[in-house]
Amino acid sequence: MDYIISNIRLLAGEDLELVRNKAVWVKDGIIHEVISDSEIPEGALVHDGRGHLLIPGLIDLHIHMMWDGSADPVATLELEGYEQMLIRAVANCRHYLEHGITTVRDIGSVDDIALHVAKSIRRGLVPGPDVIASGKTLTMTGGHDPFWARFVDGKDEALKGVREQIYKGAQVIKVSATGGAYGRDEGEQVGHSELNPEELQTIANEAHRFGLKVASHAIGRDGIRNSLLAGIDTIEHGHYLDDELVALMKERGAAWIPTLYVYQQLASMKEIPEYAKEKAREITEIHAAAFKKYFNSGVLVGAGSDAGSPGTSHHALKDELYAMHELMPDTKAVLKTATVNAGKILDMNVGRIEKGYKADLILLAGNPIDDLSHLDKVNQVFKDGEIVVNHGLSNIKVEAI
Repeated sequence: MDYIISNIRLLAGEDLELVRNKAVWVKDGIIHEVISDSEIPEGALVHDGRGHLLIPGLIDLHIHMMWDGSADPVATLELEGYEQMLIRAVANCRHYLEHGITTVRDIGSVDDIALHVAKSIRRGLVPGPDVIASGKTLTMTGGHDPFWARFVDGKDEALKGVREQIYKGAQVIKVSATGGAYGRDEGEQVGHSELNPEELQTIANEAHRFGLKVASHAIGRDGIRNSLLAGIDTIEHGHYLDDELVALMKERGAAWIPTLYVYQQLASMKEIPEYAKEKAREITEIHAAAFKKYFNSGVLVGAGSDAGSPGTSHHALKDELYAMHELMPDTKAVLKTATVNAGKILDMNVGRIEKGYKADLILLAGNPIDDLSHLDKVNQVFKDGEIVVNHGLSNIKVEAI
């Protein structure tokens, strides 16, 4: 695992700068150096990139690996037993790699399935991206997404709930601070504030004490505000952001995962359950307006697809980037949400081609800075320095020079 990728162009560093005549030295799964072609040492093992573009592996900050992306994934769950759900989740993880998605954050799974899959990937038992998983979501009794909830009511239950998830191996904690569009058809509204400020504060404090970040499903204004005041790290969805909330996000260092595409699907697909469609239609324009107004506000924005949700495939990260681009036509800024920004949000050395970062890389036939659709032209995917997907080039062939 000591070789050099040469004969490439690359999007380098924090600015995704297009660089030519450079080579990437990979050692033990890490980017050891970015060097000039002329600096390749004699006798080095070299992988010929054949003039392709090398970019960082993509990062999806909001997925549900066990869902099937159909019009009604909960209906699928009701037909499947635990074993079938587990197999589906493993299969979907391979799918992420096929599309150059090398890191995902799974924030909601029935019976903590994502925690088990994440451990299996780390142990090398099954192929997949790096998975940062929450397992069950901490929710008030009867709250949003009850099918994978750990119900908590009051500070004591909130404390116990977060400790349970940490004990089971969660690497992030997920809470539902508001209702949602799809969670259930009765007794839930997108603007409802669910977990109360004291419960959110307890969860955030305990998670942070153990070094874990907290992601908050938060659509309505009160739930967003409660989450930010509690010190929660990422606002998922955030439809009703306003000037005051954005100022609070910047003050508290919170990031925003907008998930535009999934709500467009919920609002437009004919087969989506009617209750979800109606609620999504009410908020998609509000969502788009917030995104256009606050994308360049100074809040760190990361890409999350909500993959597996209704009408949302397990490579929908690209659809999310396309949806962003329709509202904000800056391809580099949009691509950063799934690379550089996402790595910062995770506080991990991923999302950049830079010394010391993981060698999670994609060889593409075209430059997504010119046109984001080039993200579909994946030739090879490197995970921890190893080629795990090969679509257009021969198997890795390293030669001493």
